[in-house]
Amino acid sequence: MSTPALPGTARAVLLLHRRSLLLFGAFVVATAAGLVALRFAGAAAARTAGPCGSLGTGLPPCPPLQLPSYFDYSANLGSAASAIAWLPLVVAFHAGAVLFGSELERGTAGLSWTQSVTPARWLAAKLAVPAALLTAGLAVLSLLYRWVRGAGPGNLIGDEWYSTDAFLALGPSVLAYGLLALASGALTALLLRSALPAGTLALGATALVWLLFDGLRDRLWPTATVVWRESRGELGNSAWEMEHGLVLPSGEWVRQCVTPQSASPPGCRPGTGIREWYAVYHPPSHFWPIQLVETGIVLALAAVATYAAFRVLRRRHG
Repeated sequence: MSTPALPGTARAVLLLHRRSLLLFGAFVVATAAGLVALRFAGAAAARTAGPCGSLGTGLPPCPPLQLPSYFDYSANLGSAASAIAWLPLVVAFHAGAVLFGSELERGTAGLSWTQSVTPARWLAAKLAVPAALLTAGLAVLSLLYRWVRGAGPGNLIGDEWYSTDAFLALGPSVLAYGLLALASGALTALLLRSALPAGTLALGATALVWLLFDGLRDRLWPTATVVWRESRGELGNSAWEMEHGLVLPSGEWVRQCVTPQSASPPGCRPGTGIREWYAVYHPPSHFWPIQLVETGIVLALAAVATYAAFRVLRRRHG
């Protein structure tokens, strides 16, 4: 089941799907070129702004910067993050519909199995070659994106590290989602043996995991808590705040007072002696723990989907 693919089988995969390879290569090159251009634009803007920073950095606030109207740095940086973060969803559909589904639907996979290539070796090659190319391409784009974010001044970076697209584009989790998408495409194609339904189901399964972690990401690592006395402090823009509120004289923690005050808990009203405020948050130092936990879980799901694909293949074709 885990026999490595022959070089000839790998070459056959590359030749059969050369159009997809060229499209993926063009996407990586175009996105990389755009990121390099953004890097130089951000560096130029940073030089114009001088030493400055966002709230909580201890530096004076960055002044408003005027970039050419055709080159909106923040918007383009956000678009680059989205292109990287959403790529696994495209991969899921393509893997199910084209990479695996079309061959199984037309019967060309069965034809190759009657020759010198066993079903297990065919599947191993069809997974290994795209996985290597996809991992390399996503790794390059993710590293470039991190490089670019370090060049621009803080007032031009619209997405903080915890924003969904930026979070995925900044770390190895996007590579894990790419591998999950590929494995999901193989599994759904082997189950359905029809290109379009397999691609749709693989896309849906990958998107479901993607959305699930988007809602649970803040719970993957324990949060930090800070309590201020006398006045409400500031966490800074780089902190991912989960909750904030008041500590009442009774010791009760109230998430937030509301307006009008008559609708607030009794302790929120004037004259009740509130002297403490609190906030529950993820500091920037939690980026890597959250990244690694999510990456590990998604990689485990990808491994399960890969194992299931080989099991389905073995049951149907010995």
